[in-house]
Amino acid sequence: MEKLFTLYTYLFLCISYVLAQQSDPVLKPNLKYGKPTKEELSLITYAPDTTATAVCLLHQGKTYFTYNDFFKLHTEQVIRVKILKSQGTSYADVAIPYYSPTDTHKEADRIEKLDGASYNMENGKIVKTALTSDLISDERVDPNIKVLKFSLPAVKAGTVIEYRYMTTTSYIEIPNWFMQQEIPVVYNQYEVTIPLVYIFNIESRGSDLIKTDKKQTTMRASNYGPGGAGSADVFSVNCDQLTFTSENLPAIKQKEDYCWCPEDYKVQISFDMQGTNFPGQEYRPISKKWSDIEKRLMNIEYEPFGQLMAMTNPFREEAKRDFSSDMTTNQKIITAFKVLRKNLAWDGTYRLYGINPSKVLKEKRGSNADLNFVLISILKDFGFSAYPVVMSHRSAGILPINYPSIQKLNTFVVAVYDQDNKKYIYLDSSMEIPTLNVLPLELTVSQAYILGSPEAEEKKWVDLTKISNSAVFVTIEAAIEGTEIKGKRKSSFTGHQALEFQRRKLHKKESADSQENDKSVFSNTKIQNISDDLAQLEELTDFTIKTGTSGDRLYVNPMIFTHVDKNPFFQTERVLPVEFPYPYSFVVSSTLTIPEGYTVEELPQSQLIKNDNNDLQCRYMIEKAENQIRLNYLFSMKSYLFPVDKYKQIQDIWTKMIDKNKATIVLKKI
Repeated sequence: MEKLFTLYTYLFLCISYVLAQQSDPVLKPNLKYGKPTKEELSLITYAPDTTATAVCLLHQGKTYFTYNDFFKLHTEQVIRVKILKSQGTSYADVAIPYYSPTDTHKEADRIEKLDGASYNMENGKIVKTALTSDLISDERVDPNIKVLKFSLPAVKAGTVIEYRYMTTTSYIEIPNWFMQQEIPVVYNQYEVTIPLVYIFNIESRGSDLIKTDKKQTTMRASNYGPGGAGSADVFSVNCDQLTFTSENLPAIKQKEDYCWCPEDYKVQISFDMQGTNFPGQEYRPISKKWSDIEKRLMNIEYEPFGQLMAMTNPFREEAKRDFSSDMTTNQKIITAFKVLRKNLAWDGTYRLYGINPSKVLKEKRGSNADLNFVLISILKDFGFSAYPVVMSHRSAGILPINYPSIQKLNTFVVAVYDQDNKKYIYLDSSMEIPTLNVLPLELTVSQAYILGSPEAEEKKWVDLTKISNSAVFVTIEAAIEGTEIKGKRKSSFTGHQALEFQRRKLHKKESADSQENDKSVFSNTKIQNISDDLAQLEELTDFTIKTGTSGDRLYVNPMIFTHVDKNPFFQTERVLPVEFPYPYSFVVSSTLTIPEGYTVEELPQSQLIKNDNNDLQCRYMIEKAENQIRLNYLFSMKSYLFPVDKYKQIQDIWTKMIDKNKATIVLKKI
C-alpha cells in the first residue's frame, strides 16, 4: 500500500509536468522510419529538460499474433534517439535480452529484422551510416537468457540514432510496455492486437498520461492439420486492437540517491492473461500460480536448479571436523558458512541458476547462486532443513505476487529452519560476515518466496526488510578536565547497523588499542558479541576529545559523537520517491560532568523534529542538573519508503537534525 501511495504521488507530478508543456509546444518527430528531419538533427537542447544528455524522439511498438497450427507472438519496435551531449552517446550501445534456454531450443525466442543507422548533419546535408554485422554480437548471460548487443556507428553529440527489430516467441505473455524512459520521451505509441480467444487484464500505470484507442479487427489464421501436410484450412479470428499513445513525458532519473529501482515508477502498461475462450470450448481460467513455478524449479531433473538442490556436500570431511553437536543453532549455521567461504569466493554476481558444480569447485569461486547451492548441501549435512528463497533483487524492481513469472526472478537467498525456535533464519553466500537475518541490502526485499518448504502457500511469502531490528544504542559517561573531555562510551549495534560496524572495522587499518585523529584519542577498545549471533555487537572504549576554547569560555558539543553531519538531500526538487536502505533507530544517552569554576552560559534547546506521519522523528532532550548536563537523543525511522511529496519534509528534518548535532554548550569561567 505504501508503494502504491508513493507511485500515485509520483504520477501526479508527471501529470503536472505534461500539462505545463501544453502551453509550450515541443518538437514533433517524423513518424516514418528512416526519415529523421533536419529539425530533429538540428536540435541542440531539449527545452523542457535542458539537463538531458539525449532525448527519445520516437518509440513505436506493435504486438500481434500469428496462427499456423499454433499461436506465436510478435513485437516490432522502432526507436529513434537524439544525442544532445557527449555523455548521451552511450544510448548507441544497445542490449536486448531474450529467452533462449538452449541454442537449439525450439521454443526459444528469436530476434529478427534488425536494422539501424546513425544520421549526422554535414555541410547542410543528412549523412546516413548504417549498422553493419560486425557491430552485432550475441551473448549468453545465464542458462535461460541471451542478450543481443550492437553499437550504432559514427555517433557523437548531435547525432540521431535509429534502429528497429522484431521479437518472436511461442510464449503467450505480453511484457509490460514502458511509455517512459530514463531520458525524456517526445512520442511513444504502442499498438497491440489481441485475438479474443485470449482474455487479458490490462492495466496502465499513469493512465492520465496515456491516450487509449480501441477497435475491433480480424487476423488470418491457418490450420495445416497433423504433420503439416495437405492444403491449409484458412479462417479469421476476431481481435481487439488497442493503441496507447503518450507525448512529452519527463525522464525517470536513474541516478537519484535513495531509490533502488526507478523502473518501478515508470508510466507503463501491463498485460496479465486471465484465461482462454476458444470456439466450442468453455472459458478456461489460466491457473498461473507461484506454486507452479516452484514445481518447475525444484524438479530434480531441472539441471540449473532442482538438480543442484540435491548435490552432495563437497566439503563433508572438513565440515565434520569443524562441527560439534553441542553447538547452538546459530553457531552451527555460522560454522557451515565459514566452511563454505574458506573454500569458495563470491565472484560479485547475483544469479538465479547455478552452473556445473565441478567448474565452481575447480575455479574456487562463483555467483551467489552457485555458492548458495553448496551452502544448502552443507547445512543439510548438519541436519538442517534449508530452502532457497527466490526474489527479484532491489535494483531489478519489486516481485509481483499476483503475476507469477519465472522471468521476474533473478536470484535467491537461503532460509534455514530453526527447529528449537520454530522460525526461519536467513543468510546469503555473498556476505563477507555471516550475520544471521541481516542480508546484503541488494537482497533485502519486501517480497520473496520460499521454495520447497512445507508451509502453506500464503506463508511462503516473506518480507525480508522486517527480519531484523537495526539499531544503535550509545551510553556515554564523561567529564571535562581542563580543555579535554574524558570518558567511557558503550555502543550496542544490532541488525544492519551491526553489519555496517563490522564492515568498517574490517576495512580500516587501525591499531588494536588506540585510534587517533586531530581531535580525539580512543583507547582500551573492546568489541564483543552480545550473543552467538554476529548481528549483535557491543563496543566499549575510553576516549579523550579536545574542546573548543576562546578566552575564558569552553565550547562543548553535548552529543560528543554526532549522528549526522551532512545533508544528502540537497536537491531543490526531487523526481523519485525516497527509499532508504532500511528502517533503523539511533539512541544516545549522555551524561557530561562540568568542572568546578565554570557555569553554563548557553545551553541548546530541547526539540522534537518529526514528519506528519510520525514515522520519521528525532527527539533532542537536554537539561542541566547540578553539575551535570544530561542529553537524551532518539532518532527513529519506522519506514524505509517515503513518497516524493514528502521530500521537503525529509530535507527539513535533516537540516534541523544537523543543527542539533552541531549545537554546543558554552561554559564560562567564573
